[in-house]
Amino acid sequence: MRSPFAASELPVNPWVYLIWLGFLLLPLQHAEPIEWGATGAAVAVFLPLYFWGFHATGPRMWITRLAMFGLGMGLFPYNSFSHTLFIYAGMPGGRGKTAESVVIIVLTLIGSYVYFTWRHLDSLYFGLILVLVAGFGATILVARAHRLSQQALAGKDVEIARLAQVAERERIARDMHDLLGHTLSLIAIKAELAYKLASKDLPQSAVEMREVAEVARKSLAEVREAISGLHNLGLLEALKATETLLQAAGLETELQTAELPALTHAQESALAQSLLEAGTNVVRHARATRVSLAIICEASKISIRVQDNGSCGQVIPGNGIKGMCARLQAQHGSVTFVPLNPGLSVVAEMPL
Repeated sequence: MRSPFAASELPVNPWVYLIWLGFLLLPLQHAEPIEWGATGAAVAVFLPLYFWGFHATGPRMWITRLAMFGLGMGLFPYNSFSHTLFIYAGMPGGRGKTAESVVIIVLTLIGSYVYFTWRHLDSLYFGLILVLVAGFGATILVARAHRLSQQALAGKDVEIARLAQVAERERIARDMHDLLGHTLSLIAIKAELAYKLASKDLPQSAVEMREVAEVARKSLAEVREAISGLHNLGLLEALKATETLLQAAGLETELQTAELPALTHAQESALAQSLLEAGTNVVRHARATRVSLAIICEASKISIRVQDNGSCGQVIPGNGIKGMCARLQAQHGSVTFVPLNPGLSVVAEMPL
């Protein structure tokens, strides 16, 4: 059975601990009126001190604890159980620092021992004070530490959830950029070609527009998959899609493939998205006429290379390149941009 005073559930309500005042009634069964009056007056003084100092820290806590200890000493001639107030004097405050609380507990026990020895009281009384002050004091401190630890963990959980949301938004943004950047570029190229063919070759123009519709439908499906976190484009599928994009843009395309090793879904998706991004950038920025796409497998790594003969200016990382780098780095990979004369070689590598 779990104890009602388990450390994680110890109450911090000050009213709970007033039950110990019942000890003051034990010697009053056959007491004189003056003993009743002194006990009542002591309790009347004690209660404001107790509530004023329960959650106190610093000087106020020390003043209230010293006053309660002195009140217990002063009540002793009229009530032999006045040492009950020593328990409250040694109780850690609701918000007091741990070091202060430990010092108060120790000083209360030392003061109690000196007082009991001076009064020649039975050691049983001191044993009771020792158990209650040290036992409940330590339990309260443990409960407080546990509560603070739980609050800290709750704060970390909130921060982790926030970071997870940020990461998910970044993932969706990267996927949207990669997916829509590639497909919209292809749609724009084919739509422009269909427009040019409309007045010369109407059947071929219709074929191009049909392909535009198919690409649009496929893009919509991929967007839905990416939003739900299910999009996982295969590397060979990405190679075919990049070739289609480049050929639609009128670029001469050369392919070099290899037998793929065993890759995780995350690894293959990172390489595939990098290939799509590199191919899309060639169409948008390179002004090239020839492109080679290569998948190179070695014993310790796999690489993809996109090399064009276009004009190579300074590579300025945008959202696409930043997303490419982030995906590869997450899988311990890297991307390298090598200027050629003419052109640019983009190599994405990933260890196996």
